[in-house]
Amino acid sequence: MANLSRCLLVLLVGFSHSYPTTTLPTYPRATIASGEIIGTTTQLSSVPTAVANKFLGIPFAKSPPQRFSLPEDVRPWTSPLMATEFKPSCIQQFTFEFLRNIENNPPLPESEDCLYLNVFVPASPPPPGGRPVMFWIYGGAFQFGSARLDMYDGSALAVNGDVVVVTANYRMNVFGFPTSPVIPLEQRNVGLYDQRKALAWASQNIHAFGGNPAEVTIFGESVGGHSVKQLVANPPKPLPFNAAILQSQSKGIPGTDVDSWPVLAEELGCNSTSGDISQLDCIRAASVEQIRGIIDTQSLTFSPTVDNKTNFGRVENILRSPTAAHVPILIGSNADEGTMLSQTVHNSQLLLAQIFGNDTVAQKKALSLYPSNLTDPELRTKIFTDGLYTCVTSALAQSFAESGHPTWRYFFNASFPNTQPFPGAGAWHTSEIYEVFGTYPRDNKTTDQQVVLSRFIQHAWTNFAKRPTTGPGWEKVRASSGVVEVLGMDGRWGGIAVPQDEVDRVCEVYNAAIWRSGL
Repeated sequence: MANLSRCLLVLLVGFSHSYPTTTLPTYPRATIASGEIIGTTTQLSSVPTAVANKFLGIPFAKSPPQRFSLPEDVRPWTSPLMATEFKPSCIQQFTFEFLRNIENNPPLPESEDCLYLNVFVPASPPPPGGRPVMFWIYGGAFQFGSARLDMYDGSALAVNGDVVVVTANYRMNVFGFPTSPVIPLEQRNVGLYDQRKALAWASQNIHAFGGNPAEVTIFGESVGGHSVKQLVANPPKPLPFNAAILQSQSKGIPGTDVDSWPVLAEELGCNSTSGDISQLDCIRAASVEQIRGIIDTQSLTFSPTVDNKTNFGRVENILRSPTAAHVPILIGSNADEGTMLSQTVHNSQLLLAQIFGNDTVAQKKALSLYPSNLTDPELRTKIFTDGLYTCVTSALAQSFAESGHPTWRYFFNASFPNTQPFPGAGAWHTSEIYEVFGTYPRDNKTTDQQVVLSRFIQHAWTNFAKRPTTGPGWEKVRASSGVVEVLGMDGRWGGIAVPQDEVDRVCEVYNAAIWRSGL
């Protein structure tokens, strides 16, 4: 499973839709540690009486950051800062052209000056003590993604759940995960440090928006879920969150190819300089276009390195340690994770070899799980979904529960025509995000089930954020067999408890590979 770096480089963010809100001519204000900010107010088109305040493009670190360096404290300002528009995304890198067409069409504004976050707040006064806070970390294989995507607009989630929602940018690809030997190992995952910097900002400032810094739930999808897992494994001190939600996280995070940095340096002509420091400075001086072009043509990969601080190679033992955050966990995956992700693997035999290595007996057992009349793309989809998501989620949920974390699990199994990137995508990777945030398109394809299911999911997620120890509204994961809450199955407008063995019916075959690789 360690060789999945190429096929798993495509842990998607999700294709973007325009989310209908109406900007109102009012400008809410807040005073934070670095100065006063002025936001904007929007009305949710789906609920005419629902109004949210948005504070967009707030700097949480010094801007612009120095390339390849850790984020620094934000500089204060003296005049009110207009926080009415999103700031650029961090630099994007797309390995596959079809992903660029889905994820970045039309292209988002992007810049190295990107360490900004957004806060979404109900316009009504907060209750005594403040509202719970939900801090979002987006996915995108650590190669692309942005807090400014329409699907991450936190207005509906904030208003419908009476919470404060925070979404933050972080640096990705080589700009977030440089592997220069000159940079100390513990300082190379600058993108993960960006996440921690934004989380620290929330702890310090969220009270200014009516949020309660003692009630922060971190939640993320795909590599955002992986980031949440790493924050739970080794959290900042003092602990800046009290609950965590992992959506479609996968162990198969691509590892950085050790040859990527030397190849980049050579192609940029930076190896002819004298000394390692000069090489680093040379790459720092190169343009974004030069660097991105070389990464594309040379198929280079830059992702988090294992530093045993911000990123562990495996966490199952770390979760039991006293240094881990022993907070309640909500974790789950989708029924058709592989419909798009499997397009990055040439054939099912290659995928099985990447999962099971040279264990041909296990490969044959896995093949025997599926009907023999499936086409190879259909087979790849099922193997990808089961072996890299459903069964990994099951194992990680069990590990959390056995480590003393109160844990709840869901399985999203709904699809809607207005959020399908192509016919037959089903409950594809990231599709649940539209229901969590309530950002699905309101058009003639919107169904009553979609509207009600979204509210059900928002209610569950925000209930969990408000009272983590009592859970989202269904049975906990048990150390032995238990139940999984299946969301939207067979056209249901809510969830239904299903025996875990039904959801995990093929996992016995995959478990040996999963535990060998680690969680």
